[in-house]
Amino acid sequence: MYNSLKHNQFDKNMIEGSQIMDNLSVDRHGTEEEFQNFMQRVNEVEKIVKKLASSDPEEQIHGQVLADEILESRPEQTICENTELKIKTDRTVINKCLVDENPERTSQEVFMKNVEKDAKQRSEDRKIRNERAETLKTIGNGAFKEGNYEKAVTYYSKAIEQRKDSAVLWNNRALSYIQLGLFERALADCEWALKVNNTNLKALLNSAKCYKQLGEETKYKEYIRLAKERNPHFNKFINGTIDLHRKRFCYN
Repeated sequence: MYNSLKHNQFDKNMIEGSQIMDNLSVDRHGTEEEFQNFMQRVNEVEKIVKKLASSDPEEQIHGQVLADEILESRPEQTICENTELKIKTDRTVINKCLVDENPERTSQEVFMKNVEKDAKQRSEDRKIRNERAETLKTIGNGAFKEGNYEKAVTYYSKAIEQRKDSAVLWNNRALSYIQLGLFERALADCEWALKVNNTNLKALLNSAKCYKQLGEETKYKEYIRLAKERNPHFNKFINGTIDLHRKRFCYN
């Protein structure tokens, strides 16, 4: 009877020893330190198994206590995609998921930072272009005052390359074309000025003047009408300029 109980206890002890061995795993791709840690634990388990298999009851009890401690302190396994579980002596689980726990949020943050950076860069670039355009416009205005309309066209064109959203620049070049007798080119610039601001009085009156010079009375009257409709508070001024056909218009 005693031998039977002893044999059953031995089997139980060996099963527990087997469980301990099963709980150990090694990362084949781990570092040398991690491998040494693993081997140290293997040696510890081998000692416990020997104690459990000992014929000395005290050794068995000691082995049982050590086995229980290892089984109870088994590290919690965290399943993470593309992450290998590594066991160290301090039973710490390395969870690489924490490196990037929310890649979508990180991606959004990077995107917003890039947007802000691009917006700031565009603002700085726009400021530089506007300053260049203003300088070129000033030179063009000087040439226009001197009657050098070809030079004025050249500098207004350079200014427009820097800033295409300025009705003033389109109008100034249109006036230069008018002085050179290039009415169709002037009309094209007036059209661009009206795309920037469809109520722009200068562009409407310059268009009317060009059509008058080209002998297109219907178009001339149409643009005079548009000028009055879109700028009713300037009707008195418009009426005073309809039949004058000025060769020059005010410019900025």
